[in-house]
Amino acid sequence: MYSLERNIPRCRIYWLDGKKFKTNLFVLLFDLPLRRETATKTALLAEVLREGCKPYPDARTLAVAAEEMYGALWDISIVKKGDRQLLLFSLEAAKAVDVEDAMGFLKAISSEPLIENEAFPQEVVTRRKEILARRLAALKDDKREYARRRCLEEVGKDTPLEISADGYAEDLDQIDGKELYNHYRQIIESGTVKVFFCGDEREKRKLTLFRKIFDGGEPLSNMRDAEILPKHEPVFVKEQANMEQARLVLAFDTKAEWGKRSYATMLVLNQLFGGDPDSLLFQNLRERDGLCYDIKSYTYPLTGLLFVQTGIKVQDAKKSAVGILKALEELGENAVEPKKLQQAKTALLRQCNTIADQPWSMVDFSVEQVLMEGERGLDPFMHRIENVTAEEVCRMANRSKLRTIYLLSGQEVAKNEAK
Repeated sequence: MYSLERNIPRCRIYWLDGKKFKTNLFVLLFDLPLRRETATKTALLAEVLREGCKPYPDARTLAVAAEEMYGALWDISIVKKGDRQLLLFSLEAAKAVDVEDAMGFLKAISSEPLIENEAFPQEVVTRRKEILARRLAALKDDKREYARRRCLEEVGKDTPLEISADGYAEDLDQIDGKELYNHYRQIIESGTVKVFFCGDEREKRKLTLFRKIFDGGEPLSNMRDAEILPKHEPVFVKEQANMEQARLVLAFDTKAEWGKRSYATMLVLNQLFGGDPDSLLFQNLRERDGLCYDIKSYTYPLTGLLFVQTGIKVQDAKKSAVGILKALEELGENAVEPKKLQQAKTALLRQCNTIADQPWSMVDFSVEQVLMEGERGLDPFMHRIENVTAEEVCRMANRSKLRTIYLLSGQEVAKNEAK
């Protein structure tokens, strides 16, 4: 990854070598602090901006413009990374498309909105409120994802981690076209901008056009302190939903820090703990004890949080939680066999190697590095993984603290259990 502008205070441009791909990928993002009072406005803003812009004032003209760029794919979306809410404008186009034409499209959808009397058209805002409300309601349908989100909210209580980047349905009624446009202006005039271009090197200098669009603003801040979770005893949260199978999620704080050796150690620990079918949790709880339908551990981006989620019968919740804790204790007491350690690292390195095979994966990885002002490029990241030792894995397992146990159970089963 190469930064074109090292001294520009607000808009930074990054080039990723995409000469082997058939398409160019452009991602323009606003890096915003995740706050309860603005999260829904930003999520709704992404919806409203999809409706059109001055050069392309409706869905039809937007579709025609994309089709004229050989069927280019574009989107405006919201992504949560750690304690940040990212407003993304993306365009993936064939290399036959002139880079300046692609940038013109990206410029239009990001900085030339449709407005009436210093406000977004109210009929557009109303329509997109309804769409966002339906999307937020649908988040509860995927119980696995819902349990993951709820556990993150509980473990991140009183920090930005608990805030949903997708917004809140109860906030929508309070937002009108004028208020939303004022929020947009604040973002467009002072928000931190990052532009990623995955394409040919000879085209990268053209991206400096975005300097002129997003000039001024506050200087970029230095590396942020790692998110510190409030200290408290582990909490147990139980909720009910219309479902047959229960979902159990345990959250651990490993204290790992992005860009440090500890982060690579956490990734290796996760792989050994429950990251694949050869992991301790899968072999013990699912294969040996038959306690769960599925089980997997995973890390949360840009934090030291490690989660385990499993699908179980609600009556097996306590046994499953105890089994998960015992598995982590086992990793802390016994040094991992050299063969298993190497297998875990090899699997992780294989995943890392696939990043360079897909433009979106390259950009996503680079975004995380830039957000944390961490090491540049994939090679240093992989080098840290290669050097993780069995002793480091043991120490991290021992220092990982249980923070939250979240149980989502079926209503009917829960009633029967209570009788």
